[in-house]
Amino acid sequence: MPRTKCNSCNAIKANPRPLYILLKRIRISMGEITTLEVRNYLKGNEGKVVTLDNIRNEFYIQKGSKSFHAIRVIMFRLAEEKVVKPTGLRPGEYKVLEPIMPVDFSLDGEEAEGVLDVKYPRSYIDDTTFGLDSMVELSAGDLVLITGETNFGKTAIALSFLGENLDLFSVSILMGSEYTSSAGEISPKLKRRLRRMNWVNWLQDGKPRFNLLPVEHDYEDYVEKDGLTVIDWISLPGEYYLIDRVLKTIKNGEDGGLVFAVTQKNKDAEFSEGGQRAERYADLVLKIDRFGEHESMMTIGKVKAAKGKSPTGRTFAFSISDYGANLQSIREIVKCPKCFKRGYVKVDGQPKKCPLCEGRKFIDKEIHD
Repeated sequence: MPRTKCNSCNAIKANPRPLYILLKRIRISMGEITTLEVRNYLKGNEGKVVTLDNIRNEFYIQKGSKSFHAIRVIMFRLAEEKVVKPTGLRPGEYKVLEPIMPVDFSLDGEEAEGVLDVKYPRSYIDDTTFGLDSMVELSAGDLVLITGETNFGKTAIALSFLGENLDLFSVSILMGSEYTSSAGEISPKLKRRLRRMNWVNWLQDGKPRFNLLPVEHDYEDYVEKDGLTVIDWISLPGEYYLIDRVLKTIKNGEDGGLVFAVTQKNKDAEFSEGGQRAERYADLVLKIDRFGEHESMMTIGKVKAAKGKSPTGRTFAFSISDYGANLQSIREIVKCPKCFKRGYVKVDGQPKKCPLCEGRKFIDKEIHD
């Protein structure tokens, strides 16, 4: 029998569009829409929102036909199978779920697997330290949040972390809008600050040992996946309710790296702009506030991996010298036992500045002990 040319096969070869389009054309002439057709359509929309009307329009389904009602039944069954889920916002609107596969793992490996040998800020002037290396543990993929009042040491702490850990990864990044000029050059202020941090070798063979990126938004798109990233600072004018979403995206994007993110905090506020949600995805939170007229204090906040007893709540005072470049006089402080952190005591019924803490609400731990 002589062979005859199959026009349908030629059409499939010539048309690269998804199979469901061809099935759709066949169905129009044959009858009711099938679950397979809907599944094939949804595969191209994973992670997106679709409606019943979207599907009906895609398949040229007319109102009053058998397929018009069948679409609703099919989507109901697919929701039971967790292929889609109703958004709850509008009737007939569904979120197409992305397929998730179980993670295969074993418990083999070293005890310290994934733990990073992070070096923490310290003073190279008087050799004082916060002692964070003995209190907290950071691992690959962690996010450290540095939050505080403006002009009281956030940048000094962030740059100290950068300078101490340039050898931790093969790539290090510093991003922030205030570090560069409009011409895309390093700002004179940052250049002076780095020079004064003379305990760091910022250059190697005349080239910077870190990448300076003038990023003002979309920070998550520039995070180094397997490197060190310092973001100073995250600004979301009028949209600070998005801070947890932004930090989650940043954390998800770093993979095996380490991120230090700086955020602003109002005076005497417990949390940074955006509130408590800003700390949801942080593995370590360091809060910077003023201490008296000329010093700063750092309070250890959330700690996910503590070495021994949790250090959350421990507070340290420090000074900033060399125009914001270096730390010194780091020491632990505790709540004043005389005024109980009020800053004043009553004398003859009148409030007077506490003579022990001099109104600063804290005293050096050594004095208390």
